[in-house]
Amino acid sequence: MNYFLLSVIMSFAMPQDEVDQTIKQLNEQMEAAFNSGNLKKVAGFYLDEAYLISPGDKQITTRTDIDEYWTSIKNPVKWELEVIEVTKDEKSIYENEYWKALKNKPPGWRAQGIDIDNNQKLVYQLGHSALTTMHDGKEHTSEVDFILIWKYTDEGYKILLDTYAWQ
Repeated sequence: MNYFLLSVIMSFAMPQDEVDQTIKQLNEQMEAAFNSGNLKKVAGFYLDEAYLISPGDKQITTRTDIDEYWTSIKNPVKWELEVIEVTKDEKSIYENEYWKALKNKPPGWRAQGIDIDNNQKLVYQLGHSALTTMHDGKEHTSEVDFILIWKYTDEGYKILLDTYAWQ
């Protein structure tokens, strides 16, 4: 059996609390990269073929565009990510009370024509983001609610899809 296949099997044999901890650690690493001003590193958490869907249904789908999206953020100050739920079952996200209470839900990827194969053993994350930058000498914080779909690779979990909506 090759290393990649073995690592995928091991990843999904992992108990849910270990998956939760792994995704929380990745969120902390993304925060740390942003907080240190290393936006290229933040972009590196995404797969080369990832989808990033912003409000207004704008899709970003190439490595170059994902890198540009993150590195175009000027004067980063602080990023706080709240992990609300991590699950291997997509349906769980939509049954979560936080999701049900959202007034502005992130754009749906299926409505965008994006077909994600659920047989890839994916992990879904529901979360909240508060991203602070400096503009004209004042801090500005953008708050969004998001869903991330993480895919296990030979490098560990990477973001396959990121969809978010402003609060």
